[in-house]
Amino acid sequence: MAACLCNLDPGVAYEGPRVVYATLGGSPTWGLGDRFHEIAATHGHARLGTHRPRTPYGPGPSVEHYRAPSGREFLRIPSYGQVIDEDPELRASEWKTFWILWKAGVRVLLVGGTSGSCDWRRSAADEDAVRPGDLVLPRSYLTRDTMPMGLPGTELEFCLPRQVAIMDDPFCPPLADTLRAHAGRLGSFRFRRVHGPEAGVVLNRWLAGNGFESLATCRMLETLGRQMSMPVITGDCVSPVLARVCGMHLAYYHVVANWGTGLEVEDPTIALNRLYMETLPPVAAAFELGFLDAASEPTACWCRELLRARPPEYARAQSPRSEQ
Repeated sequence: MAACLCNLDPGVAYEGPRVVYATLGGSPTWGLGDRFHEIAATHGHARLGTHRPRTPYGPGPSVEHYRAPSGREFLRIPSYGQVIDEDPELRASEWKTFWILWKAGVRVLLVGGTSGSCDWRRSAADEDAVRPGDLVLPRSYLTRDTMPMGLPGTELEFCLPRQVAIMDDPFCPPLADTLRAHAGRLGSFRFRRVHGPEAGVVLNRWLAGNGFESLATCRMLETLGRQMSMPVITGDCVSPVLARVCGMHLAYYHVVANWGTGLEVEDPTIALNRLYMETLPPVAAAFELGFLDAASEPTACWCRELLRARPPEYARAQSPRSEQ
């Protein structure tokens, strides 16, 4: 991340609500604009307040505090923590967002994404293919991140010498099971197909991307998926490494919106705009709200164990911390 840390203030105290569950509203609900709370109210969820916490990296994103019909409270941060007219990388939106979630005590984090499929199986006979209209619970991901980092200005800053996040099962399997169960409880709406982790789908995660991949990238991902026998999709998701370092179980769902650039002849923006503005937002909102009201914090997973402590010699091999 290219954010400037000249104004880092590690003494900032978190002043927002404290909860266990949270969602980062992403592209599946973009079509609602700032009206997510209106949809939530129709499902019996009350918005208790909206906050704008300060963070060590500057003013944070909006934080919406909800109470579900069961009485459970949760947080929602809109659009992956991004702010209007602020470059997410230069303004450290991911650090701000995770600092808020970490300080709030969040242990179960839900993230949703959309975008294209680069599955090599595109004939009518390919029943197992990942196609537009499908819900995907990925098995793994490809990343464009630099070396895994933590939260600057905190005890989690570059924690790699003390603990390493092993990224097997980056998306918590028990939470994927819960998402799959809720996909079957959406009333009259049905996804074309649900692909669980056993399908081995890989998410090509772009970080604050501003466009769809080039033809060359999509062809590369198509070929890579065929060689690995693991179909590739593309889209937004926050850093699974940072979620693990912050002690969170990450639940991720993906709605396939189109074929990757150049893999089909139609202009993807036409179908995408219709999907984002009309079809998907109320469905995704109901899907997320049902999950947040009923999901349990997992115990039968490896998320905690996969954040591995390292021998103290690893840290002692570095220069001591400066006293200044």
